[in-house]
Amino acid sequence: MPLDFVWLARSHTGEYLAETLRLVVEKFDVQDKICGIVTDNASNNMTMVAEMKKFKWARFKGDSQYDKDHSDTGEEADLDGYESEDDGIAEISDTELSTEDIKDLSDEDEEKDSYTSLSCKQSLPKFRAVARKLRKSPNSKAHFVELCIETECSKPHNIMRDVRTRWNSTFTQLEGIIRCEKAISMHGSFIWQKDKKYGLARRHHINKIDIKLAQDLLSILQLFYEQTLQVSTLGSARLTHIIVFIDEITEHLSSAIKGDGNNYPPVIRNACRIGLQLTNKYYTLTDCSPLYRIAMVLHPSFKEKYFQIAGWETEWITEALRLTREMFDTFYKPHIEVLPSSQPARSTKPKTGNIAQLALAAQSGLSSNDPLDNWLASGLILDDGSPINALKWWIQQKRAGNTHGGLLQMALDVLSCPG
Repeated sequence: MPLDFVWLARSHTGEYLAETLRLVVEKFDVQDKICGIVTDNASNNMTMVAEMKKFKWARFKGDSQYDKDHSDTGEEADLDGYESEDDGIAEISDTELSTEDIKDLSDEDEEKDSYTSLSCKQSLPKFRAVARKLRKSPNSKAHFVELCIETECSKPHNIMRDVRTRWNSTFTQLEGIIRCEKAISMHGSFIWQKDKKYGLARRHHINKIDIKLAQDLLSILQLFYEQTLQVSTLGSARLTHIIVFIDEITEHLSSAIKGDGNNYPPVIRNACRIGLQLTNKYYTLTDCSPLYRIAMVLHPSFKEKYFQIAGWETEWITEALRLTREMFDTFYKPHIEVLPSSQPARSTKPKTGNIAQLALAAQSGLSSNDPLDNWLASGLILDDGSPINALKWWIQQKRAGNTHGGLLQMALDVLSCPG
């Protein structure tokens, strides 16, 4: 929920941004509740965080709690030079990873493969040419719509532009190509695109290989579309979303690379390898954020058991548990006043009998009175084998009156943080 909207009246220096943020935070008296900040990775934001550290807010320690949002989508995985259009101007940006950075790339075979990186460079611009033609020629668009109706294509009868700054535009363009395939290639004759008056230049004519590429790319990008749609619907990404999203992306790309249930050509598998390494790169950046580690511990579907089963590094697990313990003990653990006992002191005679020894052994297996220990000792909670909605689960616990000894409020605070 936004607290305030502020008009920035002068140059957006880090110092000015920090002071403006300070005014808003102290206006609502929440300075002692700030435990992290999420921005993009602009240099003035880094300066702002350095300035904020000087405010000495109780829970904000500076750069270690600064999450630089890199805002990458699955469509950033480059298929050897695919450029999206932006108002008719193709832009080339530096790729995060080159093919030299990726190990075990699959070799392409031009004779056996359905398509290769070279053919992709020819296929993908064809799809953009279709979208451009429909956008700039009303007569061609009208003829195209008539063919869509005649061949009973699903609506909308249009091919969306692929714009670099628009999330999922590559996916929606490919989806349009497949949706209107019958109009483009009716009875295999590709009537619309070959029309001398309304069609496309010969170099932009789409064939079956191009359609196969579009279908494979759609299956790869589907997950990214669903994730960004989920985030857009909810308004913002939370830490609880990021945890599950990265896990889903990793499994999705790994399956494509291994060929589980599919038979993608090498060029697709190689693109997925680049995407997976890029995902892992940003995954490692989450280690810089204590909040992310704590969120993992407080997620009902993960916790310590998941880390151990998944074979995570012992050092990572130990640090995550330490950070969680530190936050809980400092800010959330209920302070219980222990009253002096009126019971007479009992004998401290050593317990050596068999029954006494069995009692001690049984006592060691009893649950701890510490809420965090009890939480870590409990089992993982899944939804048909998949992670649950952590924030929703904790909200249900609140409605049921289960505070988990103070962990409830901590979980709600951490898991509702922006991701």
